[in-house]
Amino acid sequence: MGKEIEIKVPLSDSQYESLKKRFFVDSVFTLKKDEYYSRYKTHEERKNNNEPQVIRIRTEKTDDFEKAFFTVKVKSVDNGIEVNREDETFVENPEVLRTFFKSNGYYQWFYKEKQSFKTHFILPSLSQIDFLMELVIVNGLKYLEVEVTQAMGLDNLVIEKALEDVITFTGLDPSTKDGRSWYTIISLQNSL
Repeated sequence: MGKEIEIKVPLSDSQYESLKKRFFVDSVFTLKKDEYYSRYKTHEERKNNNEPQVIRIRTEKTDDFEKAFFTVKVKSVDNGIEVNREDETFVENPEVLRTFFKSNGYYQWFYKEKQSFKTHFILPSLSQIDFLMELVIVNGLKYLEVEVTQAMGLDNLVIEKALEDVITFTGLDPSTKDGRSWYTIISLQNSL
């Protein structure tokens, strides 16, 4: 089981291009396709039946590899920053899981496609924290995501402040962080 703490900030086209030139010049392009499954039709039903917020198959592709993962995640949002408990394992053949889901009453309720450039990042003043920065386009929407990948037992409040410091370091305003889930963001975009 892992813990993931992340922050995401929406970007304009010019912010996206500027960040790409400053921080992601040598980054590898990755395409992630996420299929989310549930037995229930609404978030409220999932919550009332104690189903994890995320039951997901992810396929990930770069120029060098293609792999798949199965993930179960319990999410919470605190002050616009996601704190997730995540269990994930490699999947040799995702079609086996799709068949299992279908035969056990699950359906695909959400699909997300993320184009990503990523890099690991350490602020000199916070050398005990390893950040993963991703410049992403998710279902057509441009964002910067920063996630803590190693924090040596630090308190969540210290990590949240550090995430905001990274956003400031990139030249963005941490007050523009978007604490909504990708499902909410994409659903609202699709309804416009």
